[in-house]
Amino acid sequence: MDFYFLQSVQLNFTIGPKKKIVSKWDIKKTQKLQKAVNQWGKAIGQSYRFYDGKRTLKTKNGPTYPDVLKKNRFLLNKKIIKIGYSPLGKNDYQYNVVAIANENFKSWHNTYLFCLMKDKPVILLDQSKNANPVMVKVVKDKKLNKDFSKIYTEK
Repeated sequence: MDFYFLQSVQLNFTIGPKKKIVSKWDIKKTQKLQKAVNQWGKAIGQSYRFYDGKRTLKTKNGPTYPDVLKKNRFLLNKKIIKIGYSPLGKNDYQYNVVAIANENFKSWHNTYLFCLMKDKPVILLDQSKNANPVMVKVVKDKKLNKDFSKIYTEK
């Protein structure tokens, strides 16, 4: 019996430590992004509300986030994309949404989807009135892209 006990103990010592999972995004980065977007928006007379993980974001004449990410199709350049909410930046989708910011105007909305695509930051903009499919486009704003990219690459 002692032989089996020693063999068992020996096996326990040969198992390595658990690998620590390093997330690509976290709450601190979301807070920095909120601050950057608020400053950017203020400069152009806009005020954005972020999805906080609890209360949904209802867009003007459009979808409700984050629910729409699960329920509807999304089109980018007339092609269906796989998109989903991934607050830690896990690579579960083609476009992994780490943060959502929305501003409602009189008859439209700007909803920015801050995504990671193959571990690269990409911002998509939803201004669609039709909730299915949701049509998005890549944001070209240099300041917003630079801020998001900088926050993403910070340690």
